[in-house]
Amino acid sequence: MRSVNHRHLKVSSHLPDRLMALQMKIDALLREKLERGSISLTLVLEPCGDSTRLSEVDLIRHSYERLCALRDEITPGEEVRLRDAIQFREEQGTVVAEPDGDLAQLVLETIEQAVIELRQMQENEGEHLRKEFRRILGCVSEGLDQVEAVLPEVKSWLLERFQHRISQLMTPGGVDLDPKDLARELGVQVERSDITEELARMRGHLEEYGKIITTGGRVGRRLDFLTQEMFREANTMASKVARYDLAHTVVDIKVEVDRLREQTQNIE
Repeated sequence: MRSVNHRHLKVSSHLPDRLMALQMKIDALLREKLERGSISLTLVLEPCGDSTRLSEVDLIRHSYERLCALRDEITPGEEVRLRDAIQFREEQGTVVAEPDGDLAQLVLETIEQAVIELRQMQENEGEHLRKEFRRILGCVSEGLDQVEAVLPEVKSWLLERFQHRISQLMTPGGVDLDPKDLARELGVQVERSDITEELARMRGHLEEYGKIITTGGRVGRRLDFLTQEMFREANTMASKVARYDLAHTVVDIKVEVDRLREQTQNIE
């Protein structure tokens, strides 16, 4: 049994022909135990020892019974002769018995055990992912700290920059700008570049993500949503910041959030 990434549950089973009748039961078992992922199940049936081999007489009798069943379905009343069964036996080679209740039970129990082992492997991998998630969350949080630490300085820098540009535009034309109008325009420009709200929302998403991976459970879809929101906030911050050093830090945050989003796809 193999499991890889998938947004929903997708089951692909490869069974021997004689076990195809169990397909629905197997699918139901897998859907009961698993919720997300692309599951590939391959089942190989091998004879074990002499107990599974039929005697030549039993094989011929089995062939005769199959021919009689086919006769009853297609041409009722027609005679089936022993030599027909022998010829059929020779043409078909070794015939094995149809799966019985014991075999069906064995198959289902074997698959259930495979699911248990798959789940154990997923849990082990999940613990490694949990550590990676916490590392990434720490990197993002550290980046946000760096951004927040320079925000007051950045606002002052933006005010001076906007004021200088406006003066450059007004002076050649001899146009005087009312101080109130200037202050209002500067406030608007600084507000457009302010990322305080995005930082606060990003902090909230980080905290919620941390709580979810600590609690556990089937939370993959919820984590998907949170990483999408984080990436949206990071994009908004990147479009607003004007200073090179700050933009570089925000890009690093985006890289970590994208890494978090990619790894989250592994979570059921």
